[in-house]
Amino acid sequence: MDMINRFNEELLKHKTSMKEDMEKIKTQQDVLRISYTINEKKLMDKINSSIAEVINKRIEGKESEILMKIWISEFKEIVNNFEKLKKLKPKEFSVRLNEISETIEVFKQRMLE
Repeated sequence: MDMINRFNEELLKHKTSMKEDMEKIKTQQDVLRISYTINEKKLMDKINSSIAEVINKRIEGKESEILMKIWISEFKEIVNNFEKLKKLKPKEFSVRLNEISETIEVFKQRMLE
């Protein structure tokens, strides 16, 4: 019986020690996860900043030209979609036509700025 009690005590000590070790490992894992997330964010911010800097240098002085290309691309899309518009019901057609008209107005205002 004494041997069983000693075994149980040793087993309890071992279990307690393992639980403490597991808690330490979980804490370390959490710290590593947080550290990784912070470093990943810093890296992504640095990458985004570098990309933005390169883009800004490349487009410097060409902003109007680039904006015009974007508008032309959008107008092409509107024209291409116009064929689909003709197949819509009158009310839907009217709504889409108003949206296009508003988009064109926005472009006009931007061009006048």
